[in-house]
Amino acid sequence: MIQKDIIYGNIELEGIYEEIVNSEDFLRLKDITQTAMSTIQYPELLQETRYEHSIGVYYLMSRTLNNLERKLSAYGLHISKEEKAMAKLAALLHDIGHGAHSHLLEQITGVSHEQRGIDIIKDPSMQIHQIIVKQYGEEFVEKLVEFMECIYGNGEIIEGAESRKDNTVPLKALLASLISHNIDLDRIDYLLRESTYTGLGTLTNYQDLTDSFECILAGSQIVLGIPREKQHLLEANILERTRNYREIYYCDIDFLGNHAFEELLLELRKHPEEVPDEIPEAIKKFLTQEKASLTNQEYMQLTNGPLDRAIELIERKTQNEKIRYLCHYRENAKNAYQVLYNSRSEKYIRDLLKRIIPDFPEDSHCIFSDTKMIKPYKKTKFGSTNIVTKAGIQNFEDLPHSVNLEPIQRAIIAINPQLLRLELGISEQEFQAKYLDMLNDVITNQLKPVQEFELKYILAGEKILAGDILEKLQEKYMIIDSAIYTSTDSYYDCLEDFSLLEKGQTLRIRHGATHYQGQLTRGYKSKRITYKTYEEDEETIYTSRKKQEEIGSSLELQDYTEFLNSIGISKELSQTLIVNGYRNLFTIMVNGQPIDISLNVATYQNCIYEMPGEIRTIEIRPRDNQIVGRILLLQIKKELEQAFPNLRKCISNANIYEIGMVDSYDKYKKGYIISEEAEDFEKEHLEAAKKFASIAEDLKRKRRMIYVTNTPTVEEFIGQNYPQIPEECEL
Repeated sequence: MIQKDIIYGNIELEGIYEEIVNSEDFLRLKDITQTAMSTIQYPELLQETRYEHSIGVYYLMSRTLNNLERKLSAYGLHISKEEKAMAKLAALLHDIGHGAHSHLLEQITGVSHEQRGIDIIKDPSMQIHQIIVKQYGEEFVEKLVEFMECIYGNGEIIEGAESRKDNTVPLKALLASLISHNIDLDRIDYLLRESTYTGLGTLTNYQDLTDSFECILAGSQIVLGIPREKQHLLEANILERTRNYREIYYCDIDFLGNHAFEELLLELRKHPEEVPDEIPEAIKKFLTQEKASLTNQEYMQLTNGPLDRAIELIERKTQNEKIRYLCHYRENAKNAYQVLYNSRSEKYIRDLLKRIIPDFPEDSHCIFSDTKMIKPYKKTKFGSTNIVTKAGIQNFEDLPHSVNLEPIQRAIIAINPQLLRLELGISEQEFQAKYLDMLNDVITNQLKPVQEFELKYILAGEKILAGDILEKLQEKYMIIDSAIYTSTDSYYDCLEDFSLLEKGQTLRIRHGATHYQGQLTRGYKSKRITYKTYEEDEETIYTSRKKQEEIGSSLELQDYTEFLNSIGISKELSQTLIVNGYRNLFTIMVNGQPIDISLNVATYQNCIYEMPGEIRTIEIRPRDNQIVGRILLLQIKKELEQAFPNLRKCISNANIYEIGMVDSYDKYKKGYIISEEAEDFEKEHLEAAKKFASIAEDLKRKRRMIYVTNTPTVEEFIGQNYPQIPEECEL
């Protein structure tokens, strides 16, 4: 028999191997995809089955055994026929215990595919058992099962390396590592197969890698090793493994598809009466019973085709709207979920939803999170990967290598609005009228990138009106949306060292309100704490910052302790600046991209030096942090500065906290106000006051605060016939 293979070309199977491959027990693997929910993201993977993969691993085992035996023959040694047969059968049958949706099925039934495969081989009623017994006898089956239990279970293979009378050597430990190890043939095959089908491209050179395998003596056993000069072949395989886990096996759609399918099962278990009687009993058990106990014969019925047909029948016959929706789990995974990328916890998102939806279910499944670890390299029960060096055998992980071996966390948090509607038990129309806008606002807020970019102009001392700038922009661009935003921001810092100000960081608690089309909106986020870290680059013409935020129900700093701990702030903090802001927000379209423009007027009060002031700014930012958005900032900058040349000297990458603190301190030092509280602070916190002065001078230079530097003293101010400082400013 010749099997055509996408990786290896023609694979020849004969004798017992041909008989097994043509048995009904094995042919069922043609109806089981190699990957489960990843096929939603990569439809081409629907062509890849456990059948072709199993034959591929058999081919690699046969090829590798031939190479190893050729190397052993140079020393007059051989691999016994029995051990070769065991290794080839274990390779061919390593996935015989898989069912529909592969590893997801293991979670649902509570039985691993390895154990299920061993049970099938042991079962006298199964064709595979009968074929092996006919060829080798019952005693061989017992040895094969024992061998596979040692590979996948807790057993150990302990045999000396002394050669036998027939010049064969015990190689079970070596052969077992070819089936379950960091460089086992199973992993090599599925990586090559998925890389090929998805078009990501293969990185592993399977011929050179398997040809490099050497039999070496470690203690009393003969084990597998790779020469030091061939180590790069293993590293390429590790790199491919890391990429494939990140991009294929643990892609977002895999998480979402698993969740969507599990939701269907949960609902069917609540309503088993919705499963029609004509569905086969084994599939009915699987769909309606948690940890369903299935015989081997029943389990063999769980392949993709019958399961898909059963779900299609349920979808056609059920009167339950939620079950009907959940039956489309593949489509839902692709289109219905919103993945949130703002690093917030599931609990936090649930708390937000409770604010906007009074009847939000405590046990709602509309939002879920999951985390998986990608382990590029790990030790197995058969030990580390052996590298043969001039100094002897060494563990791969102890040597220098060109790939990262550390585990990588792959996490996801996502929300399905339609599932929420079904949980609430309301119509589409009612859901849209009551909650959809607010829900979309929460989702949009959580979809915003953590890193933000903006172009900022500080208009202090310049006769440039915000209205003139807006009028100029309207000549070329269309305003597609607008709103008004008012807020009171309380900024905090450590009075001992002003560490946040020094590092270019801000921590504020905001009480704000958005008025959109004449109505107050987004009330759920009126109170929140925000932490921003700014890019330290004096040459950057725009502000670059990372923003972390928690929406709360309080304006008290102590109520955000958990958030402060999460961002690593443990110092004692005090209120240092209060800013009252008024913003006119506009969105314009530039080359098809939305750009937000904020025209701002803010009054501030320095809490340390008792100094008030006013700040007028223009902030322009793209909706996302893609490179095209940053390029458009430069385009708008050029156009505005051509129309208003004085704007060139107004550009700054300072934040409001820095502006308010430095501006007020500078005016205090220039005699704009006499404050006993300020003088007391400088006397009682001598070192802190010196540091603050140093930070302020440094910020004026780094942040282009030209207008602060040019502020005259009070004497100069009065001598130039400027208006007297209003009495109400004299605190």
